[in-house]
Amino acid sequence: MRRLSTVLLPAALLLSSCGNGAFSNPFIQTIEVTLNPSAVTLPPGSSTRVQVTGKVSGTTDTVTGLNITAREVPAELTVTPSTGALTVAVQSGAAPGTYSVPLAVTATGGSGTAVLAVTVTPTTRTPYTVKPITALTLQPGQQRRVSITPDRAGELATDVRITGITGALSVTRDTDPLGFTISAAATQTVGAYVLQITTSDGTQTVTTPLTVNVEEQK
Repeated sequence: MRRLSTVLLPAALLLSSCGNGAFSNPFIQTIEVTLNPSAVTLPPGSSTRVQVTGKVSGTTDTVTGLNITAREVPAELTVTPSTGALTVAVQSGAAPGTYSVPLAVTATGGSGTAVLAVTVTPTTRTPYTVKPITALTLQPGQQRRVSITPDRAGELATDVRITGITGALSVTRDTDPLGFTISAAATQTVGAYVLQITTSDGTQTVTTPLTVNVEEQK
């Protein structure tokens, strides 16, 4: 019994020295995580695969069996982890820009983190044009609804929206993304007014002038 006590005593002392803190356990090692590639560039509707490797911090020892968890994934992306890799997919309607995806990586006895940068490129589209609107005529106190027609390759560009209208007349935009109402106040000074109508399809922006003639009542 004396000999057994002598063997167990150092082990008991070693375990008691580990403490209770998150970093006091000597068997939890920091994993240095490497992403290949560390940043990806994708157009909407596409996907790619990223390899994830790791080694024990401060050594050349490779860590195998990595488990990956993607945190705070932007709505524009879908991230599907697997052992030692992950697949990144961009939603078809994702807005262009660069998105960051934090990753938590764990393995038996170790943990680490990494951040994957995903750049979404603009969708390539055929340019659109806005059919010109002939000059409109209003009398003071009158109003008129207007709808513009964006054209892409001979068809209505349904993805185009009015993003702004500027000018010296009162304008009210309605639920139709291509429609608005122009109003001339009862005290409106007669003359020609030019409105600037700005439209966009998310990639291209077009500004179209519209002349409105305010004439005296006849």
